[in-house]
Order: sequence, then structure tokens, then C-alpha cells
Amino acid sequence: MAPMFGRKSTTPEQAETPADVAKRHRLAELTATAKRGLVAFAEVGEALEAIRTEELWRLEAKSWADWCTTTLKLTDRRVAQLVEAAGTCRTVVSLGLRAPSSERVARELSGLPAETAVQVWTESVADAGGGDPTAEQVAKRARARKPRKARKATARARSWRVPGAAVRVTPRRNGWQGYTAALEQALELAKAAEADEAKAA
Repeated sequence: MAPMFGRKSTTPEQAETPADVAKRHRLAELTATAKRGLVAFAEVGEALEAIRTEELWRLEAKSWADWCTTTLKLTDRRVAQLVEAAGTCRTVVSLGLRAPSSERVARELSGLPAETAVQVWTESVADAGGGDPTAEQVAKRARARKPRKARKATARARSWRVPGAAVRVTPRRNGWQGYTAALEQALELAKAAEADEAKAA
């Protein structure tokens, strides 16, 4: 029978300690949980978080990303999504509410403050008539809760009438410092142009 997890035979000098054996058994249990699939996504996320925080992956890989790719055939980013979804479920359940029915639904709550996530989830369940809300229903409620980004005020072109002329300043997106700064710089350019014309005369 092939050694579990591709484990190499050990020499007396390399023999595992009881602590190492215990860690390897725990790794086997948590990895089996993680491989069950997305049906039990919350449990999967919890198992993956434990493997990462307890650094059990070091028993088999040089890096966390390598372990995710080699053992689970997933990117570390995808694993992070599962862990985040599990955290969302943990927050919701800890407040006495039922957990989202799928990872996709839970991910729509990710990134929201705990209080906001609970409000969004409660409203989404109500929208679903007390049943399991869809990811779209949750996303709609979440968008409504997210603060809108304030639009930056854009300066508009302005004109001034002076004796014998009209001066107009049209703001540009890059390098705009205000009307006064623009007029002062324009004045310097005008003075330089007049001086060049006087020399040429």
C-alpha cells in the first residue's frame, strides 16, 4: 500500500515524533473534509482555515499556494474564497440565524461589516418568503447597503472680462490647481511672450 500523502520512509534519524504523527493524522482528517466538495462548503472552509493557521500544510509542501494546488487542485485565491465564505456563515449562525445554503450566496455577504451582513441576510430571507434566498437577491440587498462613492467635484470653465480683452480658463483633469494658479501661470507665459516679441522688434 502506498504511503499516505506520498510520505517517504524515514530513517531512525528522521523518525517522526509523537507530535508529528498527531499533526499528520489531523492533516489527514482536515484534508478529507476539504475534499468533500462544495456541498458542505462551510465545513470545507473551516477545515482549510485550520490547515492554514496551524500550518499543517508544511508537512507536505514548501508553500501554502503549492499545497493548495497540489493537494486540492485549487488556487490559493479560490481557497481564500472558501475560507471567507465559511467565516460569513460562522458570523450569521453565531447570531442565531440559519446559514446561507451555498457558497455563492455566502460570498455575496463577504466583505460587509458583521452587523450589515446580518441585516442584508435577514432582508434577503424575507425577500425569499422565508426560504433560501438566491445569490442575486442577496447581492441586490448588499449593493443597497454599500456606501456610494462620492463623485469628485469637477471645475467648470470660467471667463473674466478685463479692459480690452476676455480671459477664459478651461480646467483640465491632469494638473488642475485652481483658477488663481492657472491665471498666474498664464500671466508668466504672457510676460515671457511679450519680452520675446520686444527683442525681435
